[in-house]
Amino acid sequence: MVIICLIAMTFACKKKPETIKEVKEFKINTPNKVANVTFTVVSIVDNRCPEDANCASPGSVTVYLKIQEDFDIHNLKFCVGDCKEIGAIDDIIINLSNVKYEIKLLNVSPLPNAATPITPELIQFEISRD
Repeated sequence: MVIICLIAMTFACKKKPETIKEVKEFKINTPNKVANVTFTVVSIVDNRCPEDANCASPGSVTVYLKIQEDFDIHNLKFCVGDCKEIGAIDDIIINLSNVKYEIKLLNVSPLPNAATPITPELIQFEISRD
């Protein structure tokens, strides 16, 4: 009876795995691994107001992210700023192999410039998994 109680307590007292949260920097078309999942920014549509201009709205930036785990591929779309498109969000939750990932677009830099065309080079995501 004592052994059964000890076994039951062992299984009942398992700690829930901690959420691991990290900020990752990406460059376009450069894969970045988190655990056994590969994240790749495949394209960016930057319609933000240039830093040297006065605009009626801040504009928006859309980032397309491919997530691959073995042969399981997901294409996600993130948007920050003045996103008018339905379903355009900056935070997505996805389950891969029974692991929940929360991916949030934090920043796309540099800002556009009206005088000199600039391609966004650095994309920051916060990736949480538990």
